[in-house]
Amino acid sequence: SGPIKVGRYVMQKKRKLGTEKLSEFFRQFSVLISSGLPVPKALEIMETDETDKRFSIACRDLRLRMIDGMLIGDAMAATGCFPELAVQMIRSAEMGGHLGAATMRLSTHYEKEHRTEGKIHGAVLYPKLLFVMMIFLLLFVFLVILPTLEPLLADAKLPFFTRVLMDISHFLYEYRYFLPVAALLIVAAVEFLITRPGIRRVYDRMLCFLPVLGRQVKIICTARFCENMSSLYSSGLPISFCLKYTMGTIGNRYLDGSIRGIMERVENGKLLSEAIRESGCFDKKLAAVIVTGEEAGCLDEMLRRLAENYEHEADLALAKLMNLLEPAMILLIGALTGFLILGIMEPIWNMYGSIGG
Repeated sequence: SGPIKVGRYVMQKKRKLGTEKLSEFFRQFSVLISSGLPVPKALEIMETDETDKRFSIACRDLRLRMIDGMLIGDAMAATGCFPELAVQMIRSAEMGGHLGAATMRLSTHYEKEHRTEGKIHGAVLYPKLLFVMMIFLLLFVFLVILPTLEPLLADAKLPFFTRVLMDISHFLYEYRYFLPVAALLIVAAVEFLITRPGIRRVYDRMLCFLPVLGRQVKIICTARFCENMSSLYSSGLPISFCLKYTMGTIGNRYLDGSIRGIMERVENGKLLSEAIRESGCFDKKLAAVIVTGEEAGCLDEMLRRLAENYEHEADLALAKLMNLLEPAMILLIGALTGFLILGIMEPIWNMYGSIGG
């Protein structure tokens, strides 16, 4: 369903703008207000963008709320289109009088987020394609090759593994017209389950503790944590608030719970470095570097440098994930193909052997 107009505002589903559109929004907004335009006028100009209807509606909704007297941070929160991290940075910037700098920082932040998301999607695309190819290979064997060979093997004594393959083939062939529906139901069920908080938390925890892969996942999440903390802390928010608004932004529910524990320790008087070290969930050197920034009184600068360093490490981690996933999927496909060939060819070899004997 489309947006619904209620009074002067456009009410729509509480779906946030994507990272690409957020980067575009804050970049345009920063340029326009830095050139001296009033905020409502800047939003009116941005509203004319016809390439994305949702972007245009968000700008219009935001402008109308500001005309009615709302502060820009409150108006952003009311539209439901902007993440909590952006809303809190804008509120802090309004109070501190550095809205232009904050919006440019947000633009850079979401541009990096969009780039990281693109790299992650690119990294998992090839393994997904290999997985789909593997499914089609299995279906081809069970629905075409085995039914064709079955009459030839009717009088042969089949090994146990071949009988299992034949039983699977019979079952799939009998219900072949229901396979597309079953596939859609399985995909929908997986999508539904992975969105359940408890299940997602267990899944994310498993990812963090996988051999080899777990370290790469932690580095990617640590990079996002540092980037978000750097953006929030440099806007003038206290550490506990930065931690609060960083929860839910790093893409891992298990580590979100760890951030909540870190926040509670900080609120109880501990230093950020101590709280991170005690949580034991992020990359080990993170706490060691942060303590240096705390002692030198330049935590904001240290967080910024950490964000830059971990961005580079996250790129390397994604490359390593690709290097691990691709051969793993190829080996899996090769192993399945080998087992299928063995199951199909063994009775044929036995049959020829008996004829030769």
